[in-house]
Amino acid sequence: MSGPKHIHAIINPSAGHGKAGKRWPEILAYLEAQGFVVTWRLTEGRWHAYHIAREYMEKGATLLISVGGEGVMNEILNGMLAARNKGTLPPLAMIPVGTGTDLSRTLRISKEYHEAVDIIKNGRVMLIDIGRIAFSLGNRIWTRYFINASDAGLGGAVARLTNTIPKVLGGFLTFLLSSLAALLSFKRMKLEIRVDGKFVDRGLMTIVGALNGQYFGGGMHAAPMAVVDDGVMEFMYVKDTNFFKFLAKVLARVYQGEHLAYHKVHVNRGKEMVIKGHKAFLVDVDGEVEKAKKIRVEVLPRAIGILVAKD
Repeated sequence: MSGPKHIHAIINPSAGHGKAGKRWPEILAYLEAQGFVVTWRLTEGRWHAYHIAREYMEKGATLLISVGGEGVMNEILNGMLAARNKGTLPPLAMIPVGTGTDLSRTLRISKEYHEAVDIIKNGRVMLIDIGRIAFSLGNRIWTRYFINASDAGLGGAVARLTNTIPKVLGGFLTFLLSSLAALLSFKRMKLEIRVDGKFVDRGLMTIVGALNGQYFGGGMHAAPMAVVDDGVMEFMYVKDTNFFKFLAKVLARVYQGEHLAYHKVHVNRGKEMVIKGHKAFLVDVDGEVEKAKKIRVEVLPRAIGILVAKD
């Protein structure tokens, strides 16, 4: 970087059980010590980051920084895409300080902020895929984008529970305990799945996911084969399994990526997935929750630039 560089940061002060807000002053001081001129805002509630990102885009921001977890990054992504007709889409960087920081695991961006800032200063822009989801519920149709993962069924129930409890235990235990609690009361959903226009399966599903990154749910290595810039996603689902087998064969093994050996875990790679339900189901979108009766997930290849370490 030659000379001062102006960056725009959006911080979720509640991320990581308030850790992001507490650490922001020292992160800001370090960014300025590295020669950055920083414009920044703290979010004040749900979708605030979306509106801040749109505002920054309209003012010609050349680099946006997400400080927090995947939720604030998802809102920033959606705000950027909503304003993309205002000009060229700038790259996005992250300083991961949150409960869910799974994309940073795939991209090997450290949770130690000095190292994350070094990537902002000296890294390279990597173009990665994102997902676009079209939701349908009754007469309502709406769209949302995601950068790491989205899943229907159990994942939506876990995300809803995770967003209502304190994150004092950290990401791993928060998501693990939320998964166990949600699984105890979760009823499998009657869903139909199509991938790239072809019928795949229908029946009682526990979870159906679209993964761009390798990790989700606070460190679950759900898709070890996933590549973020290959133009396809890993469409995965678990069908016809009970509570005990899901616990033993999936949840207990997913952190090591060993769940794929279980024959009830199915994987399809593709560019589009459609899920239809007999009734409305919850959908997890980068840790945020939506509800729909039908969703269409579409891959947008190499749609956003992310700052990562140089090879």
